[in-house]
Amino acid sequence: MNSKKKILSCLLSVICSIMVFGQTNNDIPTAPKEYRRPDNYNPSEHRYPYSLEQLREKYSEGMMHKSEKEYNRVVKINADGVWKASLASLMRHPCPEWFQDAKFGMFIDWGPWSVAGWAKIPEKDATYPDWYEHRLDYSSVDKGYVERYHDKNWGTDFQRDDLIPLFRAERYQPSELVDIAIESGMKYIVPFCKHHGGFCLWESSYTFRDAKDMVGKDLIEPLVADCRAKGLKFGFYFSTEEWEYPMINFDGKLITRLWTGKYAPYKPEMETWASGKIAVKDFAKDYIIPQAVEFIDKYDPDILWYDGEWETPVELLGSFDISAYFYNQAEGRKEVAVNDRYGLMYGERMRDHSGDFYTSEYKYGEAYEGRIFHPWEECRGISQSFGFNWEDTDENVITSEQFIKMFLDIVSQGGNLLLVVNLDNQGALPEIQKKRLLDIGKWLSVNGEGIYGTRAYSITQEGNIRYTRSKDGKTVYAISIGYPSDKELELTAVKPAAGSEIRMLGYDKPLKWTIREGKTIITLPSKLQKTENRPCDYAYTFKISL
Repeated sequence: MNSKKKILSCLLSVICSIMVFGQTNNDIPTAPKEYRRPDNYNPSEHRYPYSLEQLREKYSEGMMHKSEKEYNRVVKINADGVWKASLASLMRHPCPEWFQDAKFGMFIDWGPWSVAGWAKIPEKDATYPDWYEHRLDYSSVDKGYVERYHDKNWGTDFQRDDLIPLFRAERYQPSELVDIAIESGMKYIVPFCKHHGGFCLWESSYTFRDAKDMVGKDLIEPLVADCRAKGLKFGFYFSTEEWEYPMINFDGKLITRLWTGKYAPYKPEMETWASGKIAVKDFAKDYIIPQAVEFIDKYDPDILWYDGEWETPVELLGSFDISAYFYNQAEGRKEVAVNDRYGLMYGERMRDHSGDFYTSEYKYGEAYEGRIFHPWEECRGISQSFGFNWEDTDENVITSEQFIKMFLDIVSQGGNLLLVVNLDNQGALPEIQKKRLLDIGKWLSVNGEGIYGTRAYSITQEGNIRYTRSKDGKTVYAISIGYPSDKELELTAVKPAAGSEIRMLGYDKPLKWTIREGKTIITLPSKLQKTENRPCDYAYTFKISL
């Protein structure tokens, strides 16, 4: 962008921001030193040394030849295998029982965007720091605000990919993350292996835009190894769509593939938007499919978690081919799961219509009301932020009490919770998030029997009570949000047979109960009227044998 256009763009952004938000540069926060441009730092000295054209000349032909062989291998395996690359075949795949039993997982949102670590926090709703890079260069209502924030804290010469050399993972401790997940009661981990910018946290032979080439180490391999050693399932988060990708036109020249599969002429900004990417002719066959399959072969994940698909036809993403291959390589060996983010079919999103489990995002109460008959998973941040945000505080990080209520709403409706944690710019888990996770783990250590391995009961809730049931249907768990205010707990949704036993998890004696006026009346121990004598905080689980 030349200087005149830059000045005009900044002026228009300011005018737009004042009109829409009533904001000026005085309202732009100054980031802490760790989250703004280092002193005397010249970004141009740290940029990737090879242009997209140089990468095309040296690597594109060899990569496309390798990709063709790999794609043909995938096609053959799927043709010979149980699972075909078609919706009809993939829809027959059952959701693994272990996934439905697990209930709670860790979603690790971390990447180059974490270096900047910021998005404006609204009064309500979610905010997405992991879209920071994209919002620097694309016109939208909030783009002007993000761009002005960036100019103030990083400088007008600091481009999107200039964040990558500062993404050094100096505080990244995968073994500690796995230990925290286990202590928090989580059963699986899904890291952001590749987000929409195309930066891979593992060593990929289909790009130089990866952690091994640009950071000097594979950030996924040790995490996978530790999950395996400590008994956690591992998921592969993989965006099948990217904000932009260099492509080779019919005349052999570079063009740009944009989000949703549209094309635009090549422009110089691509050098600092897509550095390290190797140009190809077919986005899905030459790049997406072989890259995903290579990861599957190398790391053998238990979950394939697609994203980025919501505006792109499924045939442009290769997701059917990848899923069929994923199923076939696991067939007869272990049970695996794929989510519902395949892409568009006939112009409609396939979310809630495909996959072993459906996905909801910050919308569990809105999207799922009443009992759910298909496995599903809510993903949301431990704060309002998807991605690290240095402005997160106790005020917008979910409290332990809020978490328990939300978690019970989800589990009682048959769902899992994949809780987003946001590592900071160098890979550490912020202390405020760690404390919250460990507090959740304490509650689950007492009440986990009413959570793990359960299914939705015929009635999911009754006032402050949330219900779950054992898979064999012989036990119902009535979980009271807050300690019952009276000395007796009344339940109308469950009526145990004479002689059945009712217990409170964490309390060592059975409770007295009776049927009165069609209700189950449970007498609460006088000892537990005092808070310090209760087995836990926030919610209390009553185990009812039928």
